[in-house]
Amino acid sequence: MLETDYLIIGCGAVGMAFVDTLLSETDADITIIDRYAKPGGHWNVAYPFVTLHQPSQFYGVSSKELSNGIKDETGTNKGLYSLAKGTEIYAYYEDVMQNTFLTSGRVKYFPNCDYKGNGAFESLETGEKQLVKVNSKVVDTTILGTSVPATHTPNFSIEDGVQFIPLNDLPKITNQPEGYVVIGGGKTGIDACLWLLEKQVNPDAITWIVSRDAWLLDRKNAQPADEFFETSIGSIAAQMEAIPKAKSIPDLFDRLEDTGVLTRLDKNVRPKMFHGATVSQLELEELRKIKNVVRLGRVQQLKKDQIILKEGIIPTSKENIHIDCSATAISEHDSRPIFQEGLITPQTVRSYQPVFSASVIAYIEAHYKGDQAKNKLCQVVLLPNHDTDWIRMLSAQLGNQFTWSQDKKLRNWLTENRLNGFGSLVQNVDKTDELKMAILKRMRKASMPALMKLEQFISQMDAEEHSAIESPQFQVNQNVFIRNRLVETPKAELNIEQGEVLVKIEKFAYTANNITYAVAGDMIGYWQFFPPVGDTTDGWGVIPVWGFATVVESKTDEIPIGDRLFGYFPPAKHLKMKPVGCKANRFIDGSAHRSALPAGYNIYRRVYNEKQYNPKFDRERMLLFPLHLTSFCLWDALQDKDWHGAKQLVILSASSKTSTGLGYALQTDENAPAVIGVTSPRNLETVKNLNIYDHCLTYKEVTSIDSSIPTVIVDMSGNQQVLAALHVHLGDQMKFTSNVGLTHWANAKPKEGTISERSAFFFAPGHIQKRMKEWGPDTFDKKTAGFLMETAAKTKSWLIFKELNGLNQLAAIHPSVCAGILPPDEGLIINL
Repeated sequence: MLETDYLIIGCGAVGMAFVDTLLSETDADITIIDRYAKPGGHWNVAYPFVTLHQPSQFYGVSSKELSNGIKDETGTNKGLYSLAKGTEIYAYYEDVMQNTFLTSGRVKYFPNCDYKGNGAFESLETGEKQLVKVNSKVVDTTILGTSVPATHTPNFSIEDGVQFIPLNDLPKITNQPEGYVVIGGGKTGIDACLWLLEKQVNPDAITWIVSRDAWLLDRKNAQPADEFFETSIGSIAAQMEAIPKAKSIPDLFDRLEDTGVLTRLDKNVRPKMFHGATVSQLELEELRKIKNVVRLGRVQQLKKDQIILKEGIIPTSKENIHIDCSATAISEHDSRPIFQEGLITPQTVRSYQPVFSASVIAYIEAHYKGDQAKNKLCQVVLLPNHDTDWIRMLSAQLGNQFTWSQDKKLRNWLTENRLNGFGSLVQNVDKTDELKMAILKRMRKASMPALMKLEQFISQMDAEEHSAIESPQFQVNQNVFIRNRLVETPKAELNIEQGEVLVKIEKFAYTANNITYAVAGDMIGYWQFFPPVGDTTDGWGVIPVWGFATVVESKTDEIPIGDRLFGYFPPAKHLKMKPVGCKANRFIDGSAHRSALPAGYNIYRRVYNEKQYNPKFDRERMLLFPLHLTSFCLWDALQDKDWHGAKQLVILSASSKTSTGLGYALQTDENAPAVIGVTSPRNLETVKNLNIYDHCLTYKEVTSIDSSIPTVIVDMSGNQQVLAALHVHLGDQMKFTSNVGLTHWANAKPKEGTISERSAFFFAPGHIQKRMKEWGPDTFDKKTAGFLMETAAKTKSWLIFKELNGLNQLAAIHPSVCAGILPPDEGLIINL
């Protein structure tokens, strides 16, 4: 029996890129099994005139350059960097195998073998069967297996006597036919048409069957060289700027075309497909010479005298040669976690770049622990098919880019990775080059608004696709909180046992505080309250909300059907609970998974049994009471520490409702220090008009604060860039920072200059438990109740409640909550 650390199934481009990085980043032994006689996968059977359609710099393995670094001086790729030919790629992979992999002494290679599963494989030449013991993981690279013309079986019938050939046989034609019929509108069909035109075939002799027109990428925008910075990185900046301006999905594609990000064959035909095919403008000029383009859907049948298509019939002839370009390069597949126990399934983690993706996956396998942590860094970017898949694809890619940017070690490695074409280009920009720095500034400034808009469009598409969901649960991506989805709760999970109840959630509030729950999800355990439902939950979580629910099923005598509850719920239609410690006005959810979580969040109020309950105050209770309770605790904690010796108090994110609650408390406290509220320029006037703070500033003005005065900071934002600047500015006069909120989650990574030894995260439930022990529950309730009613009454004078209906509307507005761009005088209530 053979033994290995990693068993690689498939020696194509993905397998080679994975092994190359794993080999350089670990000392693991690797065994490769492949059914082809030579490395390179589908390149073994590619058509003879095939080339890459993106620059060679993006392809191959990380350790060895494929590109010759030369720009083409002739042909339809003139002025752009060369595209490696199939023969070059074939030889390249053979060289990598012989002179990098096998010479390492750690790679065993078994070509012409068929993998049978469970470590068993069989030689296609001799029939010999072998078994491999795998110590670490199997790496199955076949999910991205490429379909090529030579091995493709058409999905239409062909009558005897029809001249029908795969694209591979096109150069073998020796007698000129009456005409050529190219079947397929994708990159293979484009290549066939360009080859024919290059061979001086009359465009009128070509019939091109295009079942779906596609949006195409301009190759000029994919040149990873400094001289093309303005078009390559500039096109990314233009793309990011165009997305937030789009008023609809069709308008988005119009804007992307206007900015040169996307292009198409015919300006009069609206594309319905996007596969990421890349062309040059000179190629488009050639293709547009073909006037006989047939757009009647897919071919159903080829007859000697006619072609039957889904939407019509066109004539043909036995004298015509029909060229099969209908193979889809990479078939659609359902995404699955890349890392599972004992198995790695490489998939794309960046658009259009499977080999770069494989290299990243190998690096993460080598340097990170735990499949869950690895999958967080490798969210699958599904391969596009329909035009709107471009939206989902870019959103997922931006999400990964953001996650990688938060990890310094990974970020540095990506910069040095050869396959990361634009990485070094951006990293090595001359900081004195004003034009390039301006492009980068535009790109970075527009990135978050672009991601927010993409998520709004995705929510819109999901609402149309999932309108029939009976019991939805709203989930967010644990890495990039702006991303969200609705998932059906399986009926089996709503079946209750003895001692349990099922509640229907009526309504809840949604604020920036909920985004703090997401940011602190792992640290505090917020993700654990309500586990996500669905088949693929890795990387997804449920943000808790404060709201009301009604008991609709009960198997306990203590809690009747119809009982109305206030407390901590998931943004979902239903929740199964296990009431324990039941009293007339409250109970605790005793579900096993919640037993180790903060007790205050497990208490549910039975509002019909509360003496002072008034449903007219439901909105204030949901929206303001949880926030202002934190305000009270902060005020009390600061008093308890005698303000940490400070003479001025700075509140970051002064427009947040927790901040205004604290502001009201400080305003009535004659012993409180002077209060400075800091907010965004957009919210400055609103905050000033509240007349809560002694002074109001914008984030850019924090260094104007008097640094000679002892200062305490209450940070609701979590913006580490602002916080570090303020800490550096105040120096020793920064007496203490209470880190409360994390609403500026995109800037939550600690920055140099932060004084961590005089900073602490403020956890309100911990303070509540402390005071309940010291004061007793009745005294605590009495003190807080009066405070909450008073601050709610003050807030109500300027607060506008905005009510939304259903989780689809929550999904649509969630990105705006994440981005912090909703008006500060607005409060969201979601009715279900």
